[in-house]
Amino acid sequence: MNRIIENKKLSGEISGITSKSYAHRAIFCAAIAKGKPIIEISDLSKDIEASINVIKSLGVEVIKKDNKFYINPSKIYKSPVTFDVNESGTTLRFLLPIVATLGLDAKIIRRGSLINRTNSVYFHEFPKHGVDIYEKGDMIFVSGKLKDYNFTLPANISSQFVSGFMIASGFYGEDFNIKITTERESKPYIDMTIDIMRKFGSCVIEKKRGYICRGKFKAIDYVVEKDWSNALFFLASGVKVKGLDKNSKQGDRKAIEIFRDLGYENILKDEFQFKRVKDPKKKIIIDAKNMPDAVPILSVLAAASNTETEVINIKRLKLKESDRVKSTVEMLNNLGVDVNLREESFSFSGIEKFKSAKIDSHKDHRIAMASSIAATFAEGPIIINNSDCVEKSYKNFFKDFKSLGGISNVL
Repeated sequence: MNRIIENKKLSGEISGITSKSYAHRAIFCAAIAKGKPIIEISDLSKDIEASINVIKSLGVEVIKKDNKFYINPSKIYKSPVTFDVNESGTTLRFLLPIVATLGLDAKIIRRGSLINRTNSVYFHEFPKHGVDIYEKGDMIFVSGKLKDYNFTLPANISSQFVSGFMIASGFYGEDFNIKITTERESKPYIDMTIDIMRKFGSCVIEKKRGYICRGKFKAIDYVVEKDWSNALFFLASGVKVKGLDKNSKQGDRKAIEIFRDLGYENILKDEFQFKRVKDPKKKIIIDAKNMPDAVPILSVLAAASNTETEVINIKRLKLKESDRVKSTVEMLNNLGVDVNLREESFSFSGIEKFKSAKIDSHKDHRIAMASSIAATFAEGPIIINNSDCVEKSYKNFFKDFKSLGGISNVL
């Protein structure tokens, strides 16, 4: 689906949507908890739906009433079992160690760009603990039961591998000792995992070079908080986004520090709406290490400012839904921004107005949404290829966009 976005400013207010990252974690913790948890999820995306469907395949009973999901974990796990994770990398990476902990023979079906995203950490670690794992086409096959819960993992490929082992520990309650061999990339996502595990009754001890996870998950009533990652798109456009937690552990909350570097300040007391009140700094640094999902929209906002910008620690961006270095640089180039690309960073100077352009989203939801907001800073309309990929994380993005005065039409 291709879409044309007119160059019209947005105004008004919307409510933030459910945090996809917290929802994934809550769904899997609830699925292996003792008792009958209740999770409240206000907004569903394709990725969240993938996790719900996966735990149903695991044998978990899920009953939805309005925004509440009543979870009844299975007492017997049947094997063999087939899972379809669609295009959700988080679903896949949280599921695999749970399947291995339960000792199930499983076939996992992947779709779209997920087929080419790496799961090398599990392929390296599982066989050392008695679990066979291999892939064939779009499928991953797992058999055997994890033995010896002492794991040694790199944390610079994806924090999701660390989080996956951590969540799996909540089933038996036996200590999982996770030794980290590298610097921790996207550490806020690990902190979010620890946060929700503790809410579900698990004890997580953080050490200098790893973690000890201890205790079974218990049933709780849990309301998933609002999402900072998706809120950033509309915050960058100047509208009010309600319901965000200013003390959230979500790493993308810190993106507002870049807003401030660009001369924007929050003009509200208890909610969030940003307005430019001063000139930006002469040069700003966007560190992709702990907020890779924010890079496309922060790049757009910076490119629309009179400043020099450098985006650093970009290596892991190549492993997202698209090669997010390539897709972000291509987006900026099409908007008329000259970008200097290097091995570990890229840099650019801001311009007064973006060009009217045609942009390929590369089926990356973050690129599609960032390109839509770029239209509000452009001299003419923006055409986005494969704009429907926004449904991966934000099903009603274009509905909310139009409610704020945006003009968006399918071609």
